[in-house]
Amino acid sequence: MRELLVVILLGGSVWAQSLVEHAAAAGGGSVGGVAGKKVSDGITKIFNKVDKSTAKAAEGPKNAPLLEVGPGVPKAQGDSVPAPPPPARHAAVHKTPAPAPVAPAPPAEVVAPVPPPPAPPVVTAEDIQKVSLGMQRGQLLKLGAPASRITMFDDGHLVEIYRYMTKDTTLGVVRLTDGSVSSIQKL
Repeated sequence: MRELLVVILLGGSVWAQSLVEHAAAAGGGSVGGVAGKKVSDGITKIFNKVDKSTAKAAEGPKNAPLLEVGPGVPKAQGDSVPAPPPPARHAAVHKTPAPAPVAPAPPAEVVAPVPPPPAPPVVTAEDIQKVSLGMQRGQLLKLGAPASRITMFDDGHLVEIYRYMTKDTTLGVVRLTDGSVSSIQKL
């Protein structure tokens, strides 16, 4: 164990010496060769003192144990408090009462689903024949919704173009200006 302590102390001093020498070399190199000798002598004196200190610390008393360990003998009963005994284990079955039966919920009222709104009317060729110039937008939409609708502004007027179709066949195109029918193209 003493050898380990000596190795640690000498290793630490060698590391410290190396660190100081590198620092001194860096400092001495910038000052020049004149100051180098004085720095080297000063460092040598410091390390001689460190070496003497570590040697003195490493000597210590001969054959003295660093750590004392007592024998593994239990102490007498009167010297300490005895450890408590382990808790007693009892096998027991605890019965829990069965939960009370839950009364069934009253049946929910059956509400009839709301019927879907009626399908919008389908515009036919006969309906397009009923359209006249000056007819209002509301009256036109009562006939049925157009297949496509284009809305735009033209020279300060609101222009709407409704195209009425069935499958792939165009039935007619109605142009509205400011909410009233301005032209009808019946096909």
